[in-house]
Amino acid sequence: MHKNKNKTTSNLDEVIVVGGGWSGLACAITLSHHGYKVTILESARQIGGRARAVNFKSFISQQTIDNGQHIMLGAYHSTLELFKLIGIHEDDFLERQSLELNLYSKENPLIQLKSPQLPAPLHLISAFINISGLSYYDRYKIIKMSLILNITGYKLKHDVSVRQLLSKHSQSEKVISALWEPLCLATMNTPIKNASGQVFLNVLKDSFSKKNSDSDLLFFRHNLSEIFCNPASTYITKHNGRINCEEKVLQIEVFSESKENTVEFNIKTRKQSYKSQNIVIATPAHICNKFIQSFKEQLLHHYPIILKPDNASLLYKYEPICTVYIQYPSSVTLTHNMIGLFNTTSQWAIDRSLTHQPGLIAVIISGPGLHIKMEHHLLVKKVHEELSFCIPNLPNILDSQVIIEKKATFSCQVNIESQRPQNTTKIPGLFLAGDYTNTHYPSTLEGAVRSGQRAAKLIIDRNSPCDFTL
Repeated sequence: MHKNKNKTTSNLDEVIVVGGGWSGLACAITLSHHGYKVTILESARQIGGRARAVNFKSFISQQTIDNGQHIMLGAYHSTLELFKLIGIHEDDFLERQSLELNLYSKENPLIQLKSPQLPAPLHLISAFINISGLSYYDRYKIIKMSLILNITGYKLKHDVSVRQLLSKHSQSEKVISALWEPLCLATMNTPIKNASGQVFLNVLKDSFSKKNSDSDLLFFRHNLSEIFCNPASTYITKHNGRINCEEKVLQIEVFSESKENTVEFNIKTRKQSYKSQNIVIATPAHICNKFIQSFKEQLLHHYPIILKPDNASLLYKYEPICTVYIQYPSSVTLTHNMIGLFNTTSQWAIDRSLTHQPGLIAVIISGPGLHIKMEHHLLVKKVHEELSFCIPNLPNILDSQVIIEKKATFSCQVNIESQRPQNTTKIPGLFLAGDYTNTHYPSTLEGAVRSGQRAAKLIIDRNSPCDFTL
């Protein structure tokens, strides 16, 4: 990569990554670790995508919050290994606790599931046996389904919706609304009537069937920029990489074909042009699709198939995520780091005292609903009323902020696996990275990291096979 528009490079060790979200950062870190010079081009003012820190938009609360509230699972091994690589120590930045779910509603008693220290999957079976707030018959049906899923390897012959999957296993409406629906929305951000049963099972398999610690809940002790984005930036720049923010890519075109199986790309931004033989498009699918379509015609003669034959374009539906931050007096706390609410607008609430913000509660509402069109002050009022179900004598609100992302994640619908592209393309040197690629995971931090690492592996393997292992 060179800033001089008239100068080109044919060095395969130089890579352009378009997009500085977690997938692009994972790709850049992995390449930097293996001696590649990486330049990240990010259109926003800061890296991190939707998993970054932002300022509280209030004159009252002078503090930093996350653009979207996240937690991780112990099964997120790729993300944890990436943290370790760049010097992020789990004990300093994450609070790990054994699986425990506490689910509240106005009409029902508390439903509590707690995992004991037993080998997997016995820990989960024991947790279901002792779950409170459900009948013995409901527990029996949950355990029976869990055993069947283990025996079948969490595989479906044909993908069905999560709702159909649960109905097939005779899960009651109470169990669905109180347990499975909140879990589905939390992991897939897609309503259960549309969500892919197979992708849901992929997450359950990784989290519950291998090691007890895989089902642990990992809570962040600092905001996401401090935990990952800033250390990632430091690591990349220390390894001769660059992160250029506020540099939106306007066009990607073929610059030259110097030899067989080699394409050189010209990447134009508002500020300058870059030339490289390796480029990773690490943007959301709808933005990636615009790039793909923009230079598809110019490559049609030499490379008639850019993606898989059944992937003429990356046209996904999307789901929103709403995060409601409410600041109460510092004495206000939740009974646990995270609680769930069902048969309510609110779905999950997280106590931000973990991030040194006492009295600040983050409430997540995944997927579509009437709340998206509500005036923010009315939505805050509704969430406040619902929190009163589980926080006795809840005091008045001091401050609040609502963050709505209408295209937060791709909609992880039935048969989505057949639509997801691989990280490689038919154009030499062009790679895709993003949670929408074929990671077998929904739109999560782990899915983004896995995709970025796989794109990096393809570049490394292209230049020096057998040089890289995960």
